[in-house]
Amino acid sequence: MNQYPNTIEYLEKHHQIFIEQTPTAIAMLDTNMVYLAASKQWIRDFKLEKETIIGRSHYDIFPEIGDDWKAKHQKCLQGAIDICDEAPFYRLDGTIQWIYWDVRPWYLADGRIGGLLMHTGDITERKEKELKEKQYNTILRDTSDIARIGTWEIDLIKDKVTWSNMVYEIHEAPLDYKPSIASGLTFFDDEESRNSILNALKEAQEIGTPINLTLHLRTLKDNYRWVKVIGKIERINGVSSKILGITQDITSSKNSEKLLNVAHAELEAIFNSNSIALITTDKDGVINRFNSGAEQILGYSAKEMIGIQKPEIYLFKNELKIFKKDMELQFNGGSNGADFNYRNEKIFNTRQWTFKRKDGTTFPGLKTLTAIQDEDGLNNGFVAVITDISKIKEVKDELRKKNDLLNLAEQLSLLGHWQWNIVDDVASWSDNLFALLDHEGEKFAINFDTYFSMVHDDDKEKVLKHFELAKKEKEFKNFTHRIVTFAGNIKTIKIIANVISNKKGETVEMVGTCQDVTESKMIEQSLINAKQELEAYTQKLSLQNQQLADFTHITSHNLRAPVANLNSLLEIYSYAENDEERTDIFNKFSSVIDHLSSTLNTLIEALKAKVGDANENIEKVYFEDVFKDTSQILSGAILKSNAVIDTDFSQLTHISYNKIYMESIFLNLIGNAIKYSAEDRAPHIEIKTEVKNEINIITFKDNGLGIDLKKHGSKLFGLNKVFHRHPDAKGVGLYLTKTQIEAMGGTISATSEVNVGTTFTIKFN
Repeated sequence: MNQYPNTIEYLEKHHQIFIEQTPTAIAMLDTNMVYLAASKQWIRDFKLEKETIIGRSHYDIFPEIGDDWKAKHQKCLQGAIDICDEAPFYRLDGTIQWIYWDVRPWYLADGRIGGLLMHTGDITERKEKELKEKQYNTILRDTSDIARIGTWEIDLIKDKVTWSNMVYEIHEAPLDYKPSIASGLTFFDDEESRNSILNALKEAQEIGTPINLTLHLRTLKDNYRWVKVIGKIERINGVSSKILGITQDITSSKNSEKLLNVAHAELEAIFNSNSIALITTDKDGVINRFNSGAEQILGYSAKEMIGIQKPEIYLFKNELKIFKKDMELQFNGGSNGADFNYRNEKIFNTRQWTFKRKDGTTFPGLKTLTAIQDEDGLNNGFVAVITDISKIKEVKDELRKKNDLLNLAEQLSLLGHWQWNIVDDVASWSDNLFALLDHEGEKFAINFDTYFSMVHDDDKEKVLKHFELAKKEKEFKNFTHRIVTFAGNIKTIKIIANVISNKKGETVEMVGTCQDVTESKMIEQSLINAKQELEAYTQKLSLQNQQLADFTHITSHNLRAPVANLNSLLEIYSYAENDEERTDIFNKFSSVIDHLSSTLNTLIEALKAKVGDANENIEKVYFEDVFKDTSQILSGAILKSNAVIDTDFSQLTHISYNKIYMESIFLNLIGNAIKYSAEDRAPHIEIKTEVKNEINIITFKDNGLGIDLKKHGSKLFGLNKVFHRHPDAKGVGLYLTKTQIEAMGGTISATSEVNVGTTFTIKFN
């Protein structure tokens, strides 16, 4: 009889047995993700030895599986195959298991999907090794960067030197630099260093001596650095083949060493000082250092004290008792616990003590006591710095005298001092401050409101903000304001103060001085007014000088054009073929001469007048009239060049302007257009006015030689700047034009193309 009447069931059972015995991690699940079979390796990999998984849901056994993996499983149940080389599997116990997998469907005999086959592998150990190695390499690289350590190699067979990036950085050399033994020696200035390197390389190659050098090199950027060079020989079959080594930049440690030596020398100087006593004790309170200053102040020798005595020998018991109570209050909250030992606290205390000398005499001294703590925060002893302050009483007497002198000085300088306790809002004023504020009679209790009520109403907000800012920033900046005194007088006072904070950083007090600067303020204002008047006068003189210079240039420039025009007419006259032409030209002579006379008269009248602001000579100027006058002046040049000039003043017929300036602008721009015309074509000039966005504009467009603005644009309007080889080019016209336009508050700009022409655009104010 057939044990498995259902062949399909038989095969499934066979497959399950096969999977269970498979040496790799394989699991077989149905379409509901319920386990049908799992290999022993699967059980071991996922630590399921104590679990019964057959018949249970995959997601019950692994509740940590997220929705993303579940979605992938559903795709596989639709026929997809999911393969992953490595991925972290985050377990509920917080551990990470690295696995790879191959998930694919298995099929029934009729072709339907019966579930999933999962083949996985636990690669956690390998992955952790990789991560540790990566971490190690990262730490090694970071350590190398932080410690500035680089590697190098000398191939003795190939005679080749190789540097790591850090060695290049230490030498400040580019990565394409080719190092060699010979070039490496050039980084060292002194012959001794170079010889030590050559000897070290020779000994390493011949007898295998390790290289260990400290050198001072000069980088390619001429910076000096200290380096530590270590190397060892590598042999193949007894033959030296390579020298492997490292170079470390120890400049920082060398500099620190120098600073440490300096600090040590300074400490030694302090310790050997005769003016202060420096005494140290060990953790048991026994004196282990007693400098010469202590010997002189206390009368004991160091030999009598070191390793023998404790500080109690020169201190009084009652002061020691007070000191201990104070330390209990500071460190133990005032508790009188028997186990309290002030020697274990991080003490830093400065106070006055009474000291006993060896001969029995006493003196007051200021002692700063500092605990010396080890790395665990426990006291290893104390350092005491003692200063004899027996002369302070004498100084106090002297200070009292000086205070009297200070009061006199305050009276002479109209000065008083004050103090304000911010916490309690209690203030105190000196006698002279009361007097400065016109107070008569007895002094009385004051606070901030007393002062603030006297501040001038217009200055109250400023004063309040100033004090609030001083409290916030813990810094009082000097400032001046007005105040109404007790007698009703308005004075200007200057306040200088310091802000005092407590140990918590809270502003608790202000102290300062108050000076009556009313008279000096008035003098200062008078000086400011005088200075402003002087500056205005100077500016006016400067402007007048500039105007005179402009008139000089205008005169020479405006007269040059009519004279040149006369020369042109004279030349044309000499070539005239008949009397009619001569008569016509002669008439133009008369017109030009008349205009020349008019120009001279105008300039003379302008120079006679008081030179001032160009705006003082404003009048209504019609563009058509200016153009006609300019055409008459340049008639010879226009005839000779056959120039054609088109004008359009319909949009803007006139403006209020300095007429002399406007005539000069027309003369310069039209004259330049003719002067710098192209040889192969007659000059064509277009002059047009318009109004854009309420701005008055005039343009002068020509078809002349043009200007290379990329080359000459920055100096186009410069004085004595010429851009074409023309015998009459002086480099003045455009400079004057720009100066005159800007003097009237306008602007001029140009666009140009070589051998095409130039357009000048003027925007009037």
